[in-house]
Amino acid sequence: MSPQNMLPPELWDETIDYLWDDVQSLHACSLACKTWLPCSRFHLFRNVRLRHADDVLRFRALLSSSPGIAPCVRKLSLSADYSGTTPDGTAQEDDTWVNGAATLLPLLHNITTLGLARVRWHALNAETRAAFAGVCRNVQQLFLFEVSFDASRDVVAFLSGFPALRELYFQAVSWKHDSPSPFEDPSSTQALAEPGRMQLSYLFLDSKSSPTLVTDWLLKHPEEHRLRTIQLCWRELDNAKAIGDLLQASGSSLESLQVEFPAGLSEDDVPQSHLSLAHNTGLRSLHFGGLDVRASHAFLSSGLFPWVTAMLAQMRSRRLQEVSFALEIASAADLRALDWARIDADLARTEFHGLLVMFYVSCERAGMEKEVRQEIESRLGGFRQRGRLCISCV
Repeated sequence: MSPQNMLPPELWDETIDYLWDDVQSLHACSLACKTWLPCSRFHLFRNVRLRHADDVLRFRALLSSSPGIAPCVRKLSLSADYSGTTPDGTAQEDDTWVNGAATLLPLLHNITTLGLARVRWHALNAETRAAFAGVCRNVQQLFLFEVSFDASRDVVAFLSGFPALRELYFQAVSWKHDSPSPFEDPSSTQALAEPGRMQLSYLFLDSKSSPTLVTDWLLKHPEEHRLRTIQLCWRELDNAKAIGDLLQASGSSLESLQVEFPAGLSEDDVPQSHLSLAHNTGLRSLHFGGLDVRASHAFLSSGLFPWVTAMLAQMRSRRLQEVSFALEIASAADLRALDWARIDADLARTEFHGLLVMFYVSCERAGMEKEVRQEIESRLGGFRQRGRLCISCV
């Protein structure tokens, strides 16, 4: 190809960018010519997942033969498996090979996303934990799944090692025993309050972890709170106040909230001040999940899902565009247990004109869609004059 017929390199790169998830085509492009190699290599090795000792050995050999691959890695996932059970019947993690990956970490300077799954942090060598500390400083997105620690203060210390963190996914994280909070010790607080750039914008907490620990860490972190998205599954019913504190701290920055209380809440458990959305004036999307009517009959005497009506009553955002409900029912008659009068009155407020409200209804048997649709539509007459209603049955 003559020089005058060659396209600029940035056009080739943009073309190859469209193949980012097509491994076979990226392999072919990397072998076609030297000009295409850097961009192809970047997409091929942008996301690296190590699952056992053999993966570590192969990746070490690859970096040794082609050092130019290391700067391409942006996301590193270390995902261990289970190898049987312990004498007490609990699953045993096969994570000893993670120590072998410690020597690779100093080579990976550009990691911005880190994922750990089924890893016992307290069982790793001190050298391995130190190697992770060097990588953590630039990580912006952190995924933790079934990671275990020795004590609760170890979790706080671990999270505090990510000063640039933007997104946190905290799922099924556990620790052997609770310990005094490091924030109660002034010297520890100073050590944990590293001059950070951390401005967390996305938070996911599931019901198998302790959300209170994470919210306490966030609320006591010295940096400004800029959470834009919160997905929260709360199981610590005796500490609902922490939710209100987190919502208040998030303020007008919060744009999307998904909340679920898997065990249900009685009306006595939800003082309105604890679940107020009054401070979240920038909220655009609100989702109520886990509304299992079948499992919530114990609360019928004091009102079903009172936390839903409490939060709807205190919405103040004029930017709200969407509210959704995920319900599970045995029959259409179950829907009558909800406080529809309050729900309709709150959704039909003048400031929410044009609001989209969606109901995702999981039914125990087929053929219930017509009944469900009629039941919901008949209960939201006021809202239907001002907004859009969508109902989906599965």
